[in-house]
Amino acid sequence: MNKKMCRKLFAGLVMAPALMGLALAQDKSGDLAIVVNPGCTLENVSSKDLVKIFKAENNKLPDGTKIVIAVRETGSPERNAALKSIYQMTDAEYEKFFLQATFAGTVQTAPKALVSGSAVRRFVGSEKGGISYVCASEADATVKVLKVDGKSPGEPDYPIKMK
Repeated sequence: MNKKMCRKLFAGLVMAPALMGLALAQDKSGDLAIVVNPGCTLENVSSKDLVKIFKAENNKLPDGTKIVIAVRETGSPERNAALKSIYQMTDAEYEKFFLQATFAGTVQTAPKALVSGSAVRRFVGSEKGGISYVCASEADATVKVLKVDGKSPGEPDYPIKMK
């Protein structure tokens, strides 16, 4: 075996674990990640508690920080997934729910609607009690991704799907 073949074989052996890691990496593209401010102490939330948070029935984090909810704009795939998986409502039911809750005084205002994943990340990253959702593939270091029912986006049985 000549030097050139040895180098190729060595390079292949060095690169194989990295390439296998890519193949074994979790596919997050179909999941909706729940994101909070990076300073948030919350790591995991149950599906039941997540509904309470997003319906503004629970307005404080465990450390006492006031929760500030942001959602995506009407018609976005992320909002549709959240409506189905978290709120279990149609868009019309969501609008009616927050209109009634605001009128009744059970919530101060409806969640803030944002137009993009980057707007969500900026908002949540800058708001101490910020919570929202993005397509899991859009989550970055500016936000913290919560586990839901002990599962992270991309793991089997993760409960919040985009489709």
